[in-house]
Amino acid sequence: MRHGIINTSILAETVPAFLVNLMVFTFILLMARIMSLTDLVINKGVGAGLMLRILLLVLPKMLSLSVPMAALLAPLTTFLRMSVDSELTVLKSSGVSLHQLLTPIIIFGFGAAALTALFSLWLAPSANLSFRAEILALAKARADLAIKEQVFVRDFPGLTIYVGQLPANSETMANVVINDRRSPYENTIIVARKGLLDIDPSENLLLFRLTEGVIDRFYSDRQSVDSIFFDTYELKVSPGAEFEAENQTMSMGRQDMPTSMLLLEAQRRREAGLGFANFFVLEWHRRWAFPVAAFLMSIIGVPLGASFRTKGRNFGLFIGLVIFVLYYAVFSLTWTFGEAEVLPPLPAVWSSNILALLVTLLLIKDLNRTAAIDPRETLRRLWLAISRKFGQGKPRGAAL
Repeated sequence: MRHGIINTSILAETVPAFLVNLMVFTFILLMARIMSLTDLVINKGVGAGLMLRILLLVLPKMLSLSVPMAALLAPLTTFLRMSVDSELTVLKSSGVSLHQLLTPIIIFGFGAAALTALFSLWLAPSANLSFRAEILALAKARADLAIKEQVFVRDFPGLTIYVGQLPANSETMANVVINDRRSPYENTIIVARKGLLDIDPSENLLLFRLTEGVIDRFYSDRQSVDSIFFDTYELKVSPGAEFEAENQTMSMGRQDMPTSMLLLEAQRRREAGLGFANFFVLEWHRRWAFPVAAFLMSIIGVPLGASFRTKGRNFGLFIGLVIFVLYYAVFSLTWTFGEAEVLPPLPAVWSSNILALLVTLLLIKDLNRTAAIDPRETLRRLWLAISRKFGQGKPRGAAL
């Protein structure tokens, strides 16, 4: 009965802290995306409704990162508070093992892992697919707004577009001239009687569908010109510089592909001799690794919170961020090795989780024997030892 009350009390404090931290971390992760999209709303005239839909579609991917972060910080701050208020000391003196206090956090950890799996395995891939469609719609809307009658448009990298006539309430352009300088070896001039801006969702590109025109290509390496007359011609255009990073990752389809199809796609690419098969295997492992990380982060917060005693609650936030940054740094490093095929997918993705598991087991093993640590006193003693070693004497204002 007593243990049930204690476990309920710990959960009642941990869950609200988790929700608050989840909102804070998600907002921080969204800030960069919000700033880039706000410029389009203010300066490009794109509708705020479209911006809101894009942000909602980005949320599942962001939440698959912010849930493990919040799952680490919530138990850490809960047990840090219990350590500061000497509740852990009272519980230990009354015969309650700190290992018994892990039960509610294990339950909480499974919940955090399940929530991360929901976003990582199911919601994020489908949202990414819709996100790609919205990005194309946004790019087309931005292009439609940029293209005006008898104005030279330079909003697209390497292109200058001139439209002689653009009737009101019509998407069909007349007397179109396009200067294409995207190739370093040739300069292309395209003149067409009519043009229409469209999208190609299969390649994540914009299309200028031109009719009745001529293409003049000027080659810098051989000082010659080729002219080609056409009835219809499609000019493929990148949506714009602010979306190029998204296009590079989405062009292979791994982020928006259902989890059940990733390994099948990797096998199909290997059998067909296509590239990037390893990328799909990495993506499959990554989607499963994040839920496990959320569980491990939940557990590791307990010994960290129980080991430190400080009156500054911000110290818990600092420790949590340091732990997660170290975890993500290891993950990013091994992920890069995996993409370069220096490491196989399994160690490339799971090395950071294995390291977190070892640290967790080591801290949990000595949980009951761990004395409370005052970090400020620890840092003071560390600075004193360094000062003495390098002959600087006792630091000013330090008390022995």
